[in-house]
Amino acid sequence: MARHLDVARISRLLGVIELVSVRPGDFLFQENDEADALYVVRAGTLDVMRGSTVYDTVTPGGIVGELAIVDEGRRSASVLARTHSQLIKIDVPGFLDLVASEPEFALVVMQVMARRLRIMNYRYSDLSAAPGRTGNR
Repeated sequence: MARHLDVARISRLLGVIELVSVRPGDFLFQENDEADALYVVRAGTLDVMRGSTVYDTVTPGGIVGELAIVDEGRRSASVLARTHSQLIKIDVPGFLDLVASEPEFALVVMQVMARRLRIMNYRYSDLSAAPGRTGNR
């Protein structure tokens, strides 16, 4: 199963779309910002990061902002554009419509969340195994 979305299909399903452009070096959003949407990358390359640590690099067809829209919370990471990037903004009603009408969309969102969680678990387990560190795993 793919971890990327068919951007043209998502655009057609949404009908009217809101495009967001981000210049290289600019943030799409930052950690702890309020969340009102997730984004599908239409063009460009962006990094998902906390502090100076890059956890994921997202290219066309990828998504960012999924955790906060599913959990309706604040942003858990920042997203920084590496290149000029164009994204499709999907608000909560649009997200719910896509989940209801396109089960594969929901699966891709869950796959992205699972992959990013595995990355965090792997990095955290590496830190807890460092010399001089104790703790339960």
